[in-house]
Amino acid sequence: MRTPLTVAAAACALLNTTPAHAQSSVQLWGALDAGVTMVTNQKGSHNYTMDNGIAMPNLWGLRGSEDLGGGNKAIFELIDQFNLGTGAIFPTNGGGLFGRNAYVGLSNDRYGKLTFGEQYDFMIDSLLRFDNSIYIAGLYGFREGPFSGLGIPGNPSGNANFDRMSGTAIANSVKYTTPNYYGFTGGALYSFGGVPGAIAQSDGKSFGLNYANGSFSAGAAYTYQRYAQLANGMAGIRNFGAGADYKFGLVGLSVLYTNTKNTANNATINVYQVGTRYQVTPALSVGGDYELMKGNAVLHSDKANQFSLGVRYALSKRTVLYTEAVYQKVSGDNNPQAWIMAVSSASSNDKQLLTRVGILHRF
Repeated sequence: MRTPLTVAAAACALLNTTPAHAQSSVQLWGALDAGVTMVTNQKGSHNYTMDNGIAMPNLWGLRGSEDLGGGNKAIFELIDQFNLGTGAIFPTNGGGLFGRNAYVGLSNDRYGKLTFGEQYDFMIDSLLRFDNSIYIAGLYGFREGPFSGLGIPGNPSGNANFDRMSGTAIANSVKYTTPNYYGFTGGALYSFGGVPGAIAQSDGKSFGLNYANGSFSAGAAYTYQRYAQLANGMAGIRNFGAGADYKFGLVGLSVLYTNTKNTANNATINVYQVGTRYQVTPALSVGGDYELMKGNAVLHSDKANQFSLGVRYALSKRTVLYTEAVYQKVSGDNNPQAWIMAVSSASSNDKQLLTRVGILHRF
């Protein structure tokens, strides 16, 4: 058990106590995305909608640092997600104004970074760079399918974002990330469950490791989040995965594997993914991605094959026009229905197709 004194000592180790003249900076940043999407097989017909936050979530955030001298900095970040169509705050994670991310901490050039708050785990930090679907189809490319039996608590369909790759922050967490050592980086996170007399109940933990050298990069991650709704807070959703990326000049090839398990009912999903993208010109890029999602016997051996294609054209460094298409075909023992991520309802049958045109602006 790590006592408050131990945590305080770790924080002090990151600080050089030599007085220095502090220099502070605060950055306001964000992203806005909107477009029109056509979805097939919803209640037996096509559906057209003005959807937003797809190529990238609609975000605004504040990040800042204070130079403490000797390579030390005090740092913070606050991130909010919102619905561009209505202006409403998006109820991510625990909800609230900064439900996406909220942390404060210390960083040191030699020893790394220590932060406290609601923070992304290492499924995002270590593996998102290998998820080619984010470059091709954005939110539509992330994982969802006929796996409601997985039973993630607080999840409307029971399985959306089951492998955490579209972003799920962990509340009340302490996170350490290393500096770069000869191409290697890594880190660890622990979330306090907050249950008196039962430190492990409803807690969470995550670990990540990455390596990059020239055109090649690889990474692995593990996250285990316990939920109060599962076995009195002693069971949870366990995720792990590994990925790699290699760039052949203007062409990039990515592979990614994730495994998700509900330790309360042993429902398990394996995802195998491969994708490629080609930078045709400095402004124009095209890409494709394939995902195979497979549930085990607890999930009736249901599976989903998902294909994504996308084209992006940069009008400037901050503004991008894009078009994309995503198709999902499902099969298994439970007469499953297709369900693409972020679509409002499942397909009327075993297949679903969507196409979209949109605009993304960053500031």
